[in-house]
Amino acid sequence: MADALLDTTVFIDYYRGHDGARRLVDRLLQADYAASYSPVTVFELWVRPMRREEESQYVALFHLFNEAPITAQIAQLAANRLKGRSRMARLRSFGDALIAATAAERAETIYTRNVKDFQRFYADVRSY
Repeated sequence: MADALLDTTVFIDYYRGHDGARRLVDRLLQADYAASYSPVTVFELWVRPMRREEESQYVALFHLFNEAPITAQIAQLAANRLKGRSRMARLRSFGDALIAATAAERAETIYTRNVKDFQRFYADVRSY
């Protein structure tokens, strides 16, 4: 388990030189904190067009953190949080629900720029 689960925005913003994302990653690497990322983040990054240098930076960052696997229990938790929503809402929120369920199952704080997107599913969410 880790102390922090990094959302996709952290990786994108780090690559783009966002001060908050840079400070967060530097702080995590210098402290005794363990950080993780979801396979959903890998999907969300790779489904976008990107340059080779961007891809290389993401791969390098992934090597610094732990992969938080999606288990059947996490998938069930995410699905329960999406019940009752329209099909379109479920599709739009699918990745966020899985990331939030992963953080909840592992008792990790989610770090993201999109706090409101995750607070619908999990309370321990922080911006950077």
